[in-house]
Amino acid sequence: MEISIEEKKAIAVIKNYLNVEWEDSYILSEYDFAVDQLIQNAKSAKSADIKSISEGNQSISYKDNSGAWTVTDDIKAMLPKPYIKLFY
Repeated sequence: MEISIEEKKAIAVIKNYLNVEWEDSYILSEYDFAVDQLIQNAKSAKSADIKSISEGNQSISYKDNSGAWTVTDDIKAMLPKPYIKLFY
């Protein structure tokens, strides 16, 4: 099974958030819904992240902790708590 570029990005974000070094295939099999949600959020991130727009002097504010390939609250709810490494 070939993993797409978007899936690789989502898997990397999830690995970083969970602080794990699991195989990509494991994350795809166990957390496929979180991978899919990350991809959907990244595709729709451009307009959904705008908090307010002002036309005088063209000011745009964005939501905090937003952007493409960000672990948002909806994705955190689909994943386990991040792992803490006590030794290296």
